[in-house]
Amino acid sequence: MNYALERFTTEVREAIAATGQAEVGQIELTTPRPNIPADLAFPTFRLAKEQGLVAPQLATDLAAAIRVDDNSLIGKVEAVGPFLNFSMHPERLAVTVLNEIFATGTCYGTHRDGHAQRVVVDYSAPNIAKRMHVGHIRSTIIGQAIVNLYRALGYEVIGDNHLGDWGKQFGVVLASIEHEGKPEGVGEAALEALEAQYARFAAAAKDDSALDELARQWSLRLEQGDPQARELWQWSVDLTMEAAQRNYDRLGVKIDHAYGESFYEPMLAGVIQEALDCGVAYRDAGGAVVIENLQNLPTFLLQRSDSGTLYMTRDVATIVFRMREFNPQKIVYVIGEPQALHLRQLFALMRAMGYAQEVELTHVAFGTVFDAQGQPLSTRRGNMVYLEALLDDAVSRARAVVERKSPDLPEAEKDAVAEAVGVGAVVYNDLYQDPKRNITLDWERMLATEGNSATYLQYSYARCRSLLRRAREDGGEGPGGELSLLVHPSETRLIKHLARLPEAVREAGARYAPFVVADWCYTTAREFGVFFEQCPVLKAETALLRGARLSLVAATAQALHNGLSLLGIQAPERM
Repeated sequence: MNYALERFTTEVREAIAATGQAEVGQIELTTPRPNIPADLAFPTFRLAKEQGLVAPQLATDLAAAIRVDDNSLIGKVEAVGPFLNFSMHPERLAVTVLNEIFATGTCYGTHRDGHAQRVVVDYSAPNIAKRMHVGHIRSTIIGQAIVNLYRALGYEVIGDNHLGDWGKQFGVVLASIEHEGKPEGVGEAALEALEAQYARFAAAAKDDSALDELARQWSLRLEQGDPQARELWQWSVDLTMEAAQRNYDRLGVKIDHAYGESFYEPMLAGVIQEALDCGVAYRDAGGAVVIENLQNLPTFLLQRSDSGTLYMTRDVATIVFRMREFNPQKIVYVIGEPQALHLRQLFALMRAMGYAQEVELTHVAFGTVFDAQGQPLSTRRGNMVYLEALLDDAVSRARAVVERKSPDLPEAEKDAVAEAVGVGAVVYNDLYQDPKRNITLDWERMLATEGNSATYLQYSYARCRSLLRRAREDGGEGPGGELSLLVHPSETRLIKHLARLPEAVREAGARYAPFVVADWCYTTAREFGVFFEQCPVLKAETALLRGARLSLVAATAQALHNGLSLLGIQAPERM
C-alpha cells in the first residue's frame, strides 16, 4: 500500500522535477531539524554547484516555480536560505491518514516488501532439562517481535526453536539421572530438582575423572542410539517442553518448529565428510576434525578426537537443512552477545563450504539482564530469576496496580488485566531499547502508569476505548464528522505521528530493532495525551468537530493496538 507519507515524499520529488530544473535522481530529501516548521527539505547545495548557481537563489527560484494540485498532500512550500522546505497540508493529511487507518484496520502499517520471500528466525532455544530463565526470555521476546515485524513486512516467516538437547552437557543430565534417579513431581518443580542433581553431578565430576568419563559415555550412547539413553532423553524433552509451553502461551509466543539439536544427528557424519572433501577442514593426528585459517578467525573443531560432535557440527547441519527445506532469503539468529564469535565462525564456514552464498545470515545479539541492584542475574550468584516466577511476580505486582486504579472492575476482569499488564511490562522492558544494551528488572519503572512503560501505553489505549464507550452511552455524535476540521496543532502532530507507523515498521525490520516500534508507541501515547488535554472531545464546540475528534481517538486506538501487537503486548479495553 502507498501510505500517506510515501505519497507526500513522491509528490515532493515530482513537484521539484516538474520545474525542469532538477532530475529525480538529483533530488535528495532530508528530514528538517525538530525546530524547523517543515516536514521535508531539499538541500540545494549540490544541485546549485552542478548548475553553477548560488544555492539560496536556486531554492527561491524552485519555490516560485513549483505548482501543487488541489488534492496534493503538499501544503506550504518555502525557501529558507539554501533549503527548499515542504509542509503537509493539515486538512488533506487528516482525511487521508484517518481513512487509511479505518480502511486497513489491523493491517495498518503492514507492507508487501517481502512478498514471495522467506525468513527463518532462530530464537528462544531453551536447554532441555532446565527451566527457562531471564536469558531465554530475551531471545524469546526479541525473536517473537522480529517474527511479527517480518510477517508485517509481507515475508513468509518460519520460527525455529533450536532446542539444546544433545552433546556432552546432556550426557551430564543422563549420568545424574543414573546416579539419583528421575526426580518426582511435574513441571517447573521437577525441572528444578533435575537441575539440582545435574549441578551436584557436574560439581563432583570436576574432581573425579571417572564421573566425567561417565557423562561423556552417556553422551556417546545417546548419539549412538542406545535405547535407555534415548528413553531418558525423551522423558527430559517432554518434561521441559510442557513447562516451556505454559510460558510461551502467556507470552503469546507461537514458534513454528522445535527442531532440537538431536534432529540433525543423522546429518552430522555427512556434513563432517563434506567439510573434509571440500578442503575446508582436515583431520589431525588425534582424529579431530579441525578448521583453521578461515577469515582470520580462531581455529575451531567440527568433531572431537573421540568422534563426538559439537555445537558447531550441529549448527552446520542446521543451516544445511534450512537451506534445503525452506530455501530462505534470510536466516536470523536471536542469540546472546557471548555467542558472537561462534556465529562468525559458523557463517564463515558455511560460505567456505558453498552454502548460503546469496542468503543473509544475521546475528541479532542481546545483552545481559541485571537485577535492581545492578548485579548480573546468574545461578552462581544465587540471584537468577526463572521465567515462570518472573511472570508470576509481574502479574502479582500488576494486580495491585489494577486494584488501586480500577477497584470497581469485576474480579475476573481484574485478573485478566493484571495478566496483560504484568506480562506486557516484562515484554516491553526488553523491547523498548536496543537489544545490545543490558536491561534491568526495575518493577517501579516497569509498571508505572506514566513514562516509557507498557503500562502507560496500555493505559493510553484503554483511555481511547473509554472515550469511545462514553460517546456511545451519551447518545451524541459518534466517530465520523468532518475530518478536515482536525487542524489544531496537537491534532496535526498526532495525525502526523500516526502516519509514521508504516515507516517505523519498515525501519524496525531493516534494523532488526523492535525498539523502533516501541518508540513509535510511546510517542503516540504522549501525543495523544497532549491532544486529550488541549482538545475537548466529548464536549467539542460542534457536533461535527466532536465526531471528527472521536474519529481521531478511534484511529489512535487502532494504530496503537497494531503497534503493541507487533511487540507481542496485549491491549486491555479497560484498566
